[in-house]
Amino acid sequence: MAAIQSEAAVKIGPACGVVAVLSLVLFALATIMCAQETVAPKRTGVPQDWSQRHIVFSRDALARHPDLIYREPRVLHQMTQRWQAQNSYVFDGAGPVPVSEAVPGHSRDWSVNLGGRLLPNVYPAKFSFDPGAPPDCINDYVVFGLASSGVDGGRANLVAFNNLYSGTAPVGLCGTAPTPLFAYNITTSPGGRILTSPILSEDGREIGYVESFHTSAIFHVLTWTANQGTPSAAAPAPATVLSVPIPATVTTSSPWIDYSSDTVYLCGDNSEVYQITGVFRGTPTLTQSSFWPVTVNTKNYHLTSPVFDSVLGMLMFGSANGTLNRINTATGAFTTQPIGKIGTTSPGIMAPPIVDITNGTTFVVSADDGRSAVLVEVDTASMAVLASVPIGLGSAIPLAGGTATPLRLFEPAFSNDYYNDPSTGAINVCGTGAQDDTPWQYVFGFTESGNKPVLQPASSFSQQLSASPTARCTGWTEFYNPNINAGTDFFFFGLNADCTTVGGGAPDGCVVALNGGDNTFIKATVDGGPSGIVVDNYSMAGQASSIYLMAGKLNTAYKFTQSGLE
Repeated sequence: MAAIQSEAAVKIGPACGVVAVLSLVLFALATIMCAQETVAPKRTGVPQDWSQRHIVFSRDALARHPDLIYREPRVLHQMTQRWQAQNSYVFDGAGPVPVSEAVPGHSRDWSVNLGGRLLPNVYPAKFSFDPGAPPDCINDYVVFGLASSGVDGGRANLVAFNNLYSGTAPVGLCGTAPTPLFAYNITTSPGGRILTSPILSEDGREIGYVESFHTSAIFHVLTWTANQGTPSAAAPAPATVLSVPIPATVTTSSPWIDYSSDTVYLCGDNSEVYQITGVFRGTPTLTQSSFWPVTVNTKNYHLTSPVFDSVLGMLMFGSANGTLNRINTATGAFTTQPIGKIGTTSPGIMAPPIVDITNGTTFVVSADDGRSAVLVEVDTASMAVLASVPIGLGSAIPLAGGTATPLRLFEPAFSNDYYNDPSTGAINVCGTGAQDDTPWQYVFGFTESGNKPVLQPASSFSQQLSASPTARCTGWTEFYNPNINAGTDFFFFGLNADCTTVGGGAPDGCVVALNGGDNTFIKATVDGGPSGIVVDNYSMAGQASSIYLMAGKLNTAYKFTQSGLE
């Protein structure tokens, strides 16, 4: 099986030509890039993981920070996808097929039993080898880190597949089923499990993940080899792995990789935040300086995954005590902003923030601010609250009395229009009913205030997603595909029970695709609802525009097509 090969560094001059052809509106931006003589970091592939949709930006604001295009791969990859002409060969892959061949009922996807599963709101990671070539059956892969200990029968708990673009009726680009690429038992001591989302190097050869124990954790960097082990069976330990012990349990924070500095940030359950350097291009080393690790509080509140604003040098993350927090990574200065409250019915902030690194704003969700569930926007530099909009009752005590329900609310998603012009864009999030716990969709628009796009509650739209008070939403994932119906903005999310409101049937949970253009729903049954959802690309080659996830109540990994969820 072919191994992924490294490629030479890309100079700004040639890369500028690629950017220039994306859209005429990027001409001025490309000119700024061409004027620079420095060499960009290597961009040998497209890693897509939990962090991809936690960095957002807008076109006009990006012109003020052109260095982000080669310094932050998450910006480059999304920019190339969003501002591409329909059926373009750049980042698209194989030549397009007629749109009529991508409608529901014209394809079938795959599912595989892995012998373990992902925890709620935990994501697989997907790697695409070459964004300028047809989808690659050999080198493109998806990897799942499982919340099961390898001590149990020595079974695999880090599993990857290639030949992803496969299925039946008709047969996919890569055949009828995926192929196991590798399956490792990563457990180094009894109880070791992967409880959070993995990350990938830019060339796809290395995988970063956290092995969690009862009192500590280890951050590992694994260099994988093909044809190692079998899913849902006894599996070998990885032969090449670099490890960094973490003196705390890590159960709610996935690692964030800053590709430019080759640095990982990670939050421990002891309310400490850690920095690890030399992750993929050196020797991983835990920073122990005058301020690293940074202690957030002394009560050991669990923290969310961190998100790094590389423009301001600020690390943003939420806490189970209901605060949004910020660390200046250059000085260690710590700032906090109360968003929600902590109590017997409120689990605090559970989802990582979303950061607009071009406009200097951060968005976070809380199930209870004392009055309702809220979606909050803050100024990243000052931590001042710019807007706080209600998204239903949440975990707040009902006005008529009674007992509030502990709720976990997860991240929103921005429409494609936001990236083009925030004043025409929107943000979608799952909250609850105004007086009950049923899941509802909320959509808010933006207006400009102080040169920043600010949430506008007056522009809200809401609708019930399920009539069941026990049904819960996952986080939302957005993906714009320019090759489906002349451009379709998809929002993917899930419900863990009772999906009858969004299309009938599916009492035990489902994954949902929402067409943002006409607000129509398509769903597929997934027992217990989906894990975190990763979207791969917009090639129209057979089975190549897909999403990847695991079931909440089954040890089953799924691939569904974006269009139709077939």
